[in-house]
Amino acid sequence: MRNIFKIKQIKFIAYIVFMGVVSTSCTDEYLEISAYGTPVESSFYKTPEDAEQALNAAYSPTREMYGKENFWAGFSTDICFGDAGTDDMLKGGANPADNIHLFEKENYNITSSNVAVSRIWQVNYKGILYANLVLKHIPAIEFTDEERKKEILAEAYFLRAYYFFDLVNTYGGVPIVDKPLKVGEFNLPRATKEETYAFIEEDLKKAIADLPSRFNKGTDYLGHADKGAALGLMMRVSLYQNKMNQVKTYGEQFLTLPYTLPEYDKIFKQEGEWNSGSVYEINFATNTSNVGTSIPRYLTVRSEKGYGFMQIKEDLRNEFEPNDPRFDASFYNVPGGYGTEWYNKKYSWAPHSDYAFPTVGGINNSANNIKVIRLSDVFLMYAEAIYDTDPLTAIEYVNKVRRRARGNELPTVVPDLPLTLSGQALLDAIYHERRVELAGEGFRYHDLIRTGRAEAILGPLGFQAGKHEVMPLPFDQIQLSQGVLEQNNY
Repeated sequence: MRNIFKIKQIKFIAYIVFMGVVSTSCTDEYLEISAYGTPVESSFYKTPEDAEQALNAAYSPTREMYGKENFWAGFSTDICFGDAGTDDMLKGGANPADNIHLFEKENYNITSSNVAVSRIWQVNYKGILYANLVLKHIPAIEFTDEERKKEILAEAYFLRAYYFFDLVNTYGGVPIVDKPLKVGEFNLPRATKEETYAFIEEDLKKAIADLPSRFNKGTDYLGHADKGAALGLMMRVSLYQNKMNQVKTYGEQFLTLPYTLPEYDKIFKQEGEWNSGSVYEINFATNTSNVGTSIPRYLTVRSEKGYGFMQIKEDLRNEFEPNDPRFDASFYNVPGGYGTEWYNKKYSWAPHSDYAFPTVGGINNSANNIKVIRLSDVFLMYAEAIYDTDPLTAIEYVNKVRRRARGNELPTVVPDLPLTLSGQALLDAIYHERRVELAGEGFRYHDLIRTGRAEAILGPLGFQAGKHEVMPLPFDQIQLSQGVLEQNNY
């Protein structure tokens, strides 16, 4: 159906990590044998092919977070755990208490033993380890194609930044691990939030410098991070720190790339994978290798073999302007059962999308790609960065998004913002556009926190300022650190 970025190869490299740290104090000759079958760290990282496989391993946790093999990780994503407890999403499920870690988030009674809190830590630090292995070993490998070598290292920098960004958004400052650690080096203290962000930015600068654009590559490159992905992520990293001048700077670099907005109702269909406005996606496929995603199963109505989580609240539905075509492209209604009876169409299967119900590898093995960065998000980040210094250009980019949403409808449907708009009214219009354009994609919670609106909007739902901006560190990590890791305000 599409390139899956050699996803079947990405798991085996994990064995290198475990084999590489095993040592023995035994002197018996029969125990001192060479590794056979699976390569160890010392015998791997020799060829460009090894480098590609190591890079594939570094990508694997991006897929694991949404994939089939780690059941609770999918529930821990921003699409689920992140937006639970917001004015956009009702936890859903079979009943109010179904799925305890989403129940805790929805009620703002989050414990350090929450499985989502644990999975976010585990999966991201696994990704950081694999990226660090690439950055440690690949420079010593001889390549005939030196450009590809630079690209591999740049992709690893992107991935390390990607994983740390999820961590800092979840916990605040975290231990910065910039190399594979040896025994005795594991127990690192937390860096500050500012130090963690600075580390992310340095990695992204390196990625931006050496990554190519996917528009200069073949279709087999789709699934790799490219220059657009690195610029888009840098914009998001900057936005979440309120560094608006930096958002503007990297936005201007991004806007030189040949992305265009596709039709909205095709974005989350199979034909919309890696469309002209797709900046970064995580590839999935339904096949016997079980490299599908579990997200559609979690979000689909229970009467159609889903779990019925993350249902759409009335507040979000009412945010849409009359006749906005994005409403029907984003949601569907199935009466009956617990909850609002409105569901997220963006990650669904037939009959609500053209993704077939998975019949190979189990129901959690769906083919839907996860859209991480889209062009409309970039346009709206850029508009938000310049709304007070260049309102006309900000309006231009918001109107690009609105016109695409309108499609062939009359100009009175999702009408253009007036050119006279400015100040808080313009900023509010940008906030509105982000909410409806990106509905159900996992941005609402972080948008409310970074813009200082969380207490006013989420306070009635249980959110406490000074506490719920971040999650607690996992209990087991606090225990293992023997006091080195300091817990958040929980």
